[in-house]
Amino acid sequence: MQNILDRILTTLQSERLKNYWDGFNTVALAIFDDKDVLLFNHPKCKGEQYTKLVKTEEFHACTCILFEEVPTGIVDTTLYNSFEDIYSLLVHESFHVFQHLSGESRYPDEILGFNYPIDFKNIQLRILERKRLFEAFVTTDLKEKQQKINEFITLRDKRTELFPDYVEYENSVETIEGPAYYVEYQALKDVSSNKENVISKYAEQLLDNSLSHINIRSSCYNSGLFICLLLDDILKDWKVEFTKSKLNLYQLFKNAFPNYTPIEISIPNNSKEVFQIINNAKTTKLIAFENFNKSKGIKLTISGAIKLVGFDPMNITQLNTQALHHNFLSMKLMNKEYFIEQPVCTMFENNFRDIQLIELFLNKPPIHMDNQLTIENIGEFKGSIISKESNAIHIVV
Repeated sequence: MQNILDRILTTLQSERLKNYWDGFNTVALAIFDDKDVLLFNHPKCKGEQYTKLVKTEEFHACTCILFEEVPTGIVDTTLYNSFEDIYSLLVHESFHVFQHLSGESRYPDEILGFNYPIDFKNIQLRILERKRLFEAFVTTDLKEKQQKINEFITLRDKRTELFPDYVEYENSVETIEGPAYYVEYQALKDVSSNKENVISKYAEQLLDNSLSHINIRSSCYNSGLFICLLLDDILKDWKVEFTKSKLNLYQLFKNAFPNYTPIEISIPNNSKEVFQIINNAKTTKLIAFENFNKSKGIKLTISGAIKLVGFDPMNITQLNTQALHHNFLSMKLMNKEYFIEQPVCTMFENNFRDIQLIELFLNKPPIHMDNQLTIENIGEFKGSIISKESNAIHIVV
């Protein structure tokens, strides 16, 4: 990571960040690989440019954590091949810390996202809505731009009438992640050797109709980005206003057009495509659970009163009352917290966070002594072993 470290120290400066967003300054952050963590701008650095730590379980994925009570943006360098990608992700995660420190409170209800309906009408309108948003961004004709914006607002408001809670979820994700994607885009364009093509990556994600409806949450990152880019065109000081506002990003955008009036929109006959998207979304969920159940190793089942305390909303697949956590989860059991950094399936009845049972696959058999299981890299569980076979164990706690 030495080469990456040197470039970060010279590139990630407050003067640069302020060019991406008003008032944006450097915050505590870290990069890490399988062994080491390099920590910046944190009290633990004790005045030095950075400090090197041994990697612990706190450092996983690209996200924000409270490290020794300090909000810290972190990026896993093993997931990316170039400095440009790592730098732009550091800016993205740093911005989330900046949001937190600025008192941001407009966060989405993630549970709504896991239950997002696969509905024909919603998908049909949403495809056209995202297309109009992109067209509004690319056109340089002011009259055409206004027309496309009017159509975008009309479509978003129509979906709000039909699916109020779920569109509000989208609005909230756009509000948090859209600006973070915006500064990520600005950072990537800033250091890229091919600046003109940077936007194409985000445009492809915005307009991929199938992927946009398989992972609703991540699709809102792109729509949020393009709303931000349109605001650059029409509202000079929108970033300052947005940071101080209680409105979500879409509401701020709509308010920028006080003369807006709904217009008639012709919906294309794209039934075949929409039904294919619906089938793909359902099949993707089923395949995810099928692949999990085919995992190699010893299947461990733990049942009891389990509380979910931490999860990665970007990497969860929910099917009815089952949730597949693809990367990790944190849970509380008998007043003790456990962190599991591998795929885990949870089962619940009414509340996503109140788990009745979890399943995972172990590479090594747990150590069984009396009424206790000791599992490598996870911890100890006390309870009743109700079944034990060579390839499966079930403990009730």
